[in-house]
Amino acid sequence: MRAAIWLIAAAVLAVWSFLAWGVGSVVDTASDWAAANADLVSSVPEIVEGLSWALGGVGNVGEVIVAIVWLIGVVLILLIAVVAQRLAGRGKLARLLRRE
Repeated sequence: MRAAIWLIAAAVLAVWSFLAWGVGSVVDTASDWAAANADLVSSVPEIVEGLSWALGGVGNVGEVIVAIVWLIGVVLILLIAVVAQRLAGRGKLARLLRRE
């Protein structure tokens, strides 16, 4: 039972990591595209430069936020796995599953 818990946790971690990687890629691509096309908003060079810089910064902040959310998710998944393992070690998990 313990091996199954950690196998499931590893699979969930892989899916969570893939999802976070995908979101990070979308944030990076979108901010790069927006920064590259800042000249569509205005023809004034100062505005284009400032907007391009700001959109690039938003992309960097977005990637940091994705990394923080990913880390929180990893900690929660591992915490759930540890709690499930402890419950399984005491037999409580099996009794809880049999009741339902």
